[in-house]
Amino acid sequence: MAFIQTLVFSRWDATPAVDEPAHGFFMRLAELEGSVTMTTFANWNDLEVNRVATNQLMEALERHPMPTDWFELLRFNTPLRMGDGYVLRGHSLPYHHIRFEPRRWCPGCIHESSHHRGWWEVESIRHCPVHCVELETRDEGGTHVPWTWLGFGYSRDGYALGRQLPRRDDGAPFARYLLGRFGWLKAISAPLLDAIPIPDVIDYCEFVGRFLENPPSRKHPPVGTHSADVGFRALSGDRGDLAEAMREWHRKYRGNHKARGVAAHFSWGYPKLNFLPESLRLTVRRAFHEAAVFETERYDRRVRDEDFDIEFMPRLEIAQTLGIGPRAVEQLAKEVGVLQKTRERRTVAAHAVETIADFKETLVPISEAARRLGINQDAIRHLVHAGYLKVFTNLRPGQRSGGRYSPDQIDTVLRMIDDLPVTGSPAYGLTLHTYRVRNGLVPGAVAVACLKGEIVICEKRDNVPGFKRLMVQTDAKRKRQSFTRSEDTMTMGEAQALLNMTYETTQILVKHGHLGEVEASPRQVLISRKAVEDFAANHAKASDFGHGMGISGHAVSWKMKREGVDPVVKFVKGGKHIDTVFKRVDVMRVYGLEADPTVLEDSRVDRFWEIIVPEAAKTCPYLIFPSKLPPSGQRVWNSNRGLSAHFQFDPSLGEIQINLSARGERHKFWFDLNTEDYVAAIKEMLDVFDGMVKEATERQNAKTREWWRKRKSA
Repeated sequence: MAFIQTLVFSRWDATPAVDEPAHGFFMRLAELEGSVTMTTFANWNDLEVNRVATNQLMEALERHPMPTDWFELLRFNTPLRMGDGYVLRGHSLPYHHIRFEPRRWCPGCIHESSHHRGWWEVESIRHCPVHCVELETRDEGGTHVPWTWLGFGYSRDGYALGRQLPRRDDGAPFARYLLGRFGWLKAISAPLLDAIPIPDVIDYCEFVGRFLENPPSRKHPPVGTHSADVGFRALSGDRGDLAEAMREWHRKYRGNHKARGVAAHFSWGYPKLNFLPESLRLTVRRAFHEAAVFETERYDRRVRDEDFDIEFMPRLEIAQTLGIGPRAVEQLAKEVGVLQKTRERRTVAAHAVETIADFKETLVPISEAARRLGINQDAIRHLVHAGYLKVFTNLRPGQRSGGRYSPDQIDTVLRMIDDLPVTGSPAYGLTLHTYRVRNGLVPGAVAVACLKGEIVICEKRDNVPGFKRLMVQTDAKRKRQSFTRSEDTMTMGEAQALLNMTYETTQILVKHGHLGEVEASPRQVLISRKAVEDFAANHAKASDFGHGMGISGHAVSWKMKREGVDPVVKFVKGGKHIDTVFKRVDVMRVYGLEADPTVLEDSRVDRFWEIIVPEAAKTCPYLIFPSKLPPSGQRVWNSNRGLSAHFQFDPSLGEIQINLSARGERHKFWFDLNTEDYVAAIKEMLDVFDGMVKEATERQNAKTREWWRKRKSA
C-alpha cells in the first residue's frame, strides 16, 4: 500500500484490544468512518490497497495523535516485516510461518468480541486454543472473506462470522503452547521445547506430528490439520515420552518387523531428519533408536529420559572384566534389567557393570538355596522348571562350580509360602515330608503343587524354614500333643473379659507390649495375668467412662483430645471393633472426678456376681467371667465364641438383664436384686446355658460329619 501524508481517520474512539494487530485495528477505524470496504475507503483517501502491508498500516496509524500505549500494543501484536522475516511480540519468524491469505478467524472469538486477533496469521496455528475449533476461512455460504471487506461481524453476503461457542481447555495443545510462548495466554511448560526458538518449535512439532499420524510411506506426507497438535503431544514431556510415542507408532505399523538397522523401521522419518536443526536432529534420532530397541526387545517398562544418556559396552569386554562367560553376562544383565541385545550385538550399559558384579556376588549355591527353602536339593530343579527360580551358570569358565541362585528369588518363594491360605483343619495335617512319603511323590513336585494352590494347607509351623513349615491336608486325624499352662498366665479371651474390651483392641495391646510377655503357639496365645490385671486397674475404654458420666464415649474422646491427652489405643475410622482406651487418672483429672465412673459400687450386684461366678464354674466352666461387672455391662462367652451372654444392670429397677445367644438361639433372663431368692434361678439359667451349648455343638458336629461324608464319597 502507498500512503499520502495526511490523516486518514477523523475519529478513533475505538480502543485497540489486547491481542489486536495494526491491520485489524485499521479496518475497524475505517468502518467507523462509514466505509463498507477497504477499496471504498482507499478511494476516498487516495490509498492504494492491494495487500496487507502491516508495516505501512502501522506507520499510517502512528501519524495520528492517539495514545502512545496504543501504538506500543498494536506494534507488539502485529507481524511486522524485519530483515528476512517477521517479528511478532518480540519473536522472529521466517516468511513461511506468517500467511495472510486466506483471511482466517475463530467464530467463537468473533462472537465474544468482533476484532481481529494477531495470532490468526501464524500459519501453523490451525485451531483456536480458547474454543478448540478449527479456524475458518469461508462464511456459511462457502465464500472466502477478503481483506477488502471491513466487517468482522458479518460477511459481504450477510452471513454471521461469529457464533457462540463454549470456552474449553482440553484441545488445541500446540496453539495453546505457542500463545503461551507469545504471551497471549498463560505459559505452559514443555521441557524439550521451552529452550528453543518458536520457528524451531513449529518445525519440530510439525515434523514429529506428520510422522506419527501417518502410516509408513516412501514420500513424506504434507502437514495436516492436526499434525502440529500430534507432534506437540509427543514433545510436551521429556525425551522418554517422545521415544514412547515413536514406540507406539512402531507397535501399530511395524509389529514383528524383521528389518536390520533403525532407518528401515521408521520409513521416511529417519532419512528426513537432516531437514531438522542439529540439536533437534540428535534428540529425534536417539528417540528412534530407543523406540526400536525397546519395542523389538519387548521391554515391559517405558523408555525414560535418562535412557538417552546411557553409554553401552560390548558384552565380551564385560566378560573379561568380570572373569565370567559372555553368556553369563547376558543372563546376569537381563536379570538386573540392563540387557539390550539389539544394540551392537548384545551390549550392556557401561554403568551397569558394577551392578552386574554386585549381583553376581550375592548368588548362593544350591545347598544354601535348599537350606533356606527347607527342601531337598533335588527339588530345586523342579522350582526352576516351574519358573519360580532361575539358575545362573558359566560364572567360572573352565571350572565345575555348579549353578548359583538369587536370594531375592528365594525370598519371593518364601513370601509365597507365607501367603498360602490355611483352609484345612489342623487336626488332619501332616508335614510335607510325611505327606510325600505316604503318597510316593518327589519333593519338588509337592513343593510346586503347594505354590500353585493344588494342595490344601492346614497349618504353618514356626521355628522351621520354608516348605518345612507347611502342614498339608490328609484324610486321617492326627494326634495332638497335650499341654498345660501356668496359673500366672491367661488366654486372650480371658484378658478380653477382664478388660471389657473387644478382641481386636486386646490384640493391639498385646502387639504394642502393654500386656506383658506373650507366649504364642499354634493352639493359643498366653499373656501375663499380672500385666493384664495391672493394665485393667489403670485403664478403661472411653465408652465405659462415658456411660458412668451419662455421656457418649465420643464426647469423652473429643474432650480428651482438646485437652491434649492422647489415648493408649485410638479408634480408627474403618477399623472394626476397636475401642478408644485412656488412662483412668487422665480422664479423672480432665473431668475433675474423685470417684472412678467405670466402677459399679452396688452391694446387690456384688452379691449376685459372687454367687453366679462360682456356680458357672461348676455348670459351665467354659464361660469366661470378669472379676466384677462394670456399669456399662459385660459380655461373657466361651472360648470358641459359640455362646455369649450380655449382663446389664439397671440401677433404676435394681434388676440384672441377661441376653443369651448360642448359634442362632436367643433367650432373655431377668433377676430382681432387691430380693435374695434367686440362687435357684441362677442354677436353672446355667442349666439352660449348658443345654443350649451342647445342642448347638451337636448340630455343628453333625454338619461337619456330613461334610466329611460327602467329601469322602466324592
